[in-house]
Amino acid sequence: MAVEKMKLMNIVAPIEDMHDILKDLILSEKLHIKNYTKDKIADSLTMSVLSKYEDPIRDLGRFTRYRPEKIDFKSLDEDIVQIERLLDVKIPVKKEVDEHYEFDKVANRIREIYQSLKPLSKDRLFEDKEIRDKEEFLESIEFLKDMDFDISEIQNMEHFNYHIGTLTKERRIKLRDNYENIPAVVLHIGSSAGTESYLIFTPKQNEEETSKILKSLNFREIAIPEELTGVVSEVAKDIKKQVDVLKEKKEDRLAVVKGIQTQYLEEIVLLNSELQLEKEIHELQNNVAVTKNFFYFTGWISELDWKEVEQDLLRKHENIIVHPLESKEVEREIIPPTRLRNNSLIKPFELLVNMYGIPNYNELDPTFFLGITYLILFGAMFGDVGQGLVFIVIGFLLSPKKKPSPYGEILKRIGVSSTIFGFLYGSIFGLEEVIPALLVRPMENINQVLYTAIGFGVILLLISFGMSMYNLGVEGKKDEMIFGNHGFAGLAFYIALLVGLLQTVLGSNVIPSIVLVVISVISLGMILLRVPLYAMMNKEKPHYEEGKSSYYIEGGFNLIETILSFLSNTISFIRVGAFALNHVGLFLAFTTMANMVNNKAIGIFIMVLGNIIIIGLEGLIVLIQGLRLEYYELFGKYFKGDGRAFVPVTFIEKEGEI
Repeated sequence: MAVEKMKLMNIVAPIEDMHDILKDLILSEKLHIKNYTKDKIADSLTMSVLSKYEDPIRDLGRFTRYRPEKIDFKSLDEDIVQIERLLDVKIPVKKEVDEHYEFDKVANRIREIYQSLKPLSKDRLFEDKEIRDKEEFLESIEFLKDMDFDISEIQNMEHFNYHIGTLTKERRIKLRDNYENIPAVVLHIGSSAGTESYLIFTPKQNEEETSKILKSLNFREIAIPEELTGVVSEVAKDIKKQVDVLKEKKEDRLAVVKGIQTQYLEEIVLLNSELQLEKEIHELQNNVAVTKNFFYFTGWISELDWKEVEQDLLRKHENIIVHPLESKEVEREIIPPTRLRNNSLIKPFELLVNMYGIPNYNELDPTFFLGITYLILFGAMFGDVGQGLVFIVIGFLLSPKKKPSPYGEILKRIGVSSTIFGFLYGSIFGLEEVIPALLVRPMENINQVLYTAIGFGVILLLISFGMSMYNLGVEGKKDEMIFGNHGFAGLAFYIALLVGLLQTVLGSNVIPSIVLVVISVISLGMILLRVPLYAMMNKEKPHYEEGKSSYYIEGGFNLIETILSFLSNTISFIRVGAFALNHVGLFLAFTTMANMVNNKAIGIFIMVLGNIIIIGLEGLIVLIQGLRLEYYELFGKYFKGDGRAFVPVTFIEKEGEI
């Protein structure tokens, strides 16, 4: 339940071993090489590290950035895409490759297979186009079949031209309204879905004018091939036979394709996987530094994976040096990536953390704290045994064992929380007469529910202060840890404020008010005078970044904001109790409506409908409100979320993981 510790793996080896070593690192899927330097020394992690640690390896020679040879991966990818189209399959990329492959042979074999399949492409295009054209023609002359005339008679007219085609129903109206302006005979010969068919005769001297009018109407003309002769009905039968023959040929071709799939598919999958692996190796070579004889490469690796990868490299490669650097040994400008490690119960809540931001390497991982508190907050606001079970069922539907989803896993867990609080509240599908309340019935103890919600919020805020001070200490920001509004000074003021408010509500005076006032004033003074006080502690001269007057003006407004935010943060948690009451109140409304009708079936329908509405609508609102409390009231105290995710190099696209 933390951010995994990282090591910087440094590799030096003979340049001729570069390809195989990089291939092994990619296949391990355990190395991160993205560069996150603050000062942008270089766009390569290796070059950034080398610029700071060049002295220890200077004896190897002067390092320069490696420039890999250019390879036409684009054309090979296009060949794979064409092969996929011709065989009508999606060629996957698999991790199982021949580790001793020779890329030249892989590339040549891909091209060879594509060239052997190319004739299928021509046959397919020709068949599909011919079938489509003939079927389109059959559809266009469908309405002429009952007109017993020879097609050649209209094709060979001396003084008239003809047009056969279709118009949309909207354009038909425009045509009808302009009959008198068209120098032609217009015959409506049939209707089909969305279109109207026409046979139009026009004198040859008026052909140009008629064509312009038809074009303006978006008339879709169907050409009759000149070689067609005979009665329309006979022509239609003949073309129908031709279409059937073409379709038979297509079926034969598809059978051939099936055979080719069986013959080639396994090989093509292997070739494509090796192609994608080679592309990733080529990309990784841009992060390599070289001398005349050696290459240098570095990347981040988890401490848990270090030993395994190191031993594998030393076993496979004789002339290799693998040297680790602890993250604390690395220059602060070179920022380690963040990889979270949580148990299976809490891991799905990493999704909610990452929606806000990724923890930086030195921050506490807030996943455990968020996961536990979010479960409590949701259950307290939406406590119902029946509806909690519904969430669990939906969670299992969204996240089956074979393909788990973080969304479904979160729903399962909040469903369990809702069910537990349902037993505590004595509520099942909104009915409070079925089971006893193990703890409290919200509507019968309104004040207790609201006060408890605020008290729980105070506990969470106090924990947030502790997490904030820890993070500030790790970051080396001791001035903010001691004097900041989310540090010791802010915590002291918040406790004094809470005690003062609690004593006012209870009417007691255990701690004298003057003591609380003094603590509050001193705490606020520490926050306001953070820079000079910290400088005094270190016996230094205070440094005001934007000037002394600007610092104090801004500090004054910051004090006001701090006081208001502490109050609003605390009061915000009253919504937990309010939603618990609202949950019961909505059910009371539906129960009242169900009791008002005299029909039992209608009453049951109203209760079922009420449950559906509450699960869908109120459930969504409570989900959002729980997140709001986590993000704005708690994360704002201790969590920056400015880290970068650990992304291991791989040549295989990964599906979302929990």
